[in-house]
Amino acid sequence: MQATIASYTWQDFIALPDDDRRELLDGRLVEMDVPNQLHEWIVATLIRHLGGWAMSRQAGIVLASGYKVRIRDDRGFMPDVQLFLRGGRPIPSAGLDAGAPDLAVEVISPSSGRYDRVEKQKGYAEIGVPEYWIVDPERQTFERLVLDSPGTYRLADALAGDVTFAPASLPDLVIDLGELWRLPEWFSQ
Repeated sequence: MQATIASYTWQDFIALPDDDRRELLDGRLVEMDVPNQLHEWIVATLIRHLGGWAMSRQAGIVLASGYKVRIRDDRGFMPDVQLFLRGGRPIPSAGLDAGAPDLAVEVISPSSGRYDRVEKQKGYAEIGVPEYWIVDPERQTFERLVLDSPGTYRLADALAGDVTFAPASLPDLVIDLGELWRLPEWFSQ
């Protein structure tokens, strides 16, 4: 007798409790790593920079991980950070069932590198996310991918270490990447 594998849909995915960290991949609910302290620091720092930039210009809003994005009926993700620029379509409260954020950011966890670089990159390109940032705390690298043609990203920036990031797509946004890689010195004392 063969075991039946449940096939989950977007409706099942958005019905999960808020604290359920699974994502929807090809009809399966896939367990995500519990973020470590550095991962959460990077997410918070990016939200602070992006949120401050967006709010000061009334340019859009920034949402943190937990807000679900539909790729297709059997696939949905929760980007670590997402930016929705002003003037786009309304953002439903339960999850983005159509369309795309203007920016999706993923901070790589020890076991998520392939998933973030392959599955998520492909999914975000498929729905037309104009810009995708991949942050790797272990390697201290920051990649900015931009949608080049339908379904295809090109690498616009590949940065490493303590450098300044100032994307042309978000005028006047400046992020000191060195701030991402280390918690404040006073915190650990």
